[in-house]
Amino acid sequence: MTEHLTEGGLHEALVAARNVETDSGKPDGTSDAQPKARVEHREDGKAVAQRGLKRAQEALRVLEEYLRGPAHDTSRALAKVRFELYEAEQWLVQGSAAARILRQARLYVLIAEDQCARGVEATARAVLKGGATVLQMREKALDGHALLERARMLGGLCGEYGALFVVNDRADVALAAGAGCVHLGQKDLPVGAVRRMGGAGLLIGRSTHSEAQARAAVQEDGADYIAVGSMYATETKKGYELKGPALAKAVMDLKLEVPVFAIGGISKDRIGELRAVGVKGIAVSSAVVTAPDPERAARELVEALEA
Repeated sequence: MTEHLTEGGLHEALVAARNVETDSGKPDGTSDAQPKARVEHREDGKAVAQRGLKRAQEALRVLEEYLRGPAHDTSRALAKVRFELYEAEQWLVQGSAAARILRQARLYVLIAEDQCARGVEATARAVLKGGATVLQMREKALDGHALLERARMLGGLCGEYGALFVVNDRADVALAAGAGCVHLGQKDLPVGAVRRMGGAGLLIGRSTHSEAQARAAVQEDGADYIAVGSMYATETKKGYELKGPALAKAVMDLKLEVPVFAIGGISKDRIGELRAVGVKGIAVSSAVVTAPDPERAARELVEALEA
């Protein structure tokens, strides 16, 4: 019989044939019982969210196609929303893992070739083995090609150790290398501009040097994390005004809903006073990468942070 029905007619026939009242999946209103297979089936929140996004994407596509002729502008608006959902799904699948690493990070290490007595690759591997879970490439002298090759190498190492790889300043290099994150200074591109380039899949950090900058970076710009400093005197950032633990305390008291890393001249013997004002994560460079044993130096910092 069904071979004589059109596609639309077949669909209508199937809908009409469904017995809603006796459907085994229908709640009866008197019992919390559900079919056994559904009770036993459990999904994590990520899987449920992804399935919901898929359904929303398909629903929007149907509406777009239906309205393409009679309401072209509305169809285009729906297409824009659909692509925003694609970005949301991309973040859910890819970016959420990076965000989870970032939220749990305690030791964030900045690495530059001119500070690594053992070479960049050996030093990077050592600090990752020592427990650093965020590694930032901070190179100012390399040209674009060399910078990209370095980023790919360091990104590969971070992948081996389950760490987050960050590119300093250069959003283009971060995207080309497939990095999970880019870090921006106050004089770099605005967070919003980089977000439009990288979409939801690229995490963005921001350097801040005052309570007002910290608040603006998170609440106005939408940064995914901030670095706050300089805490103490540092050779890496000469000339920066020293803010010390007082600034760290002021920023932690804001209770911003993103990770906050104290930065600048931090050594193992200073972690206690930073922890006392609420600091949970630190960003360091010379304290680890110039050490005779970078792996041990990193491990000691992690242990002090978790003590």
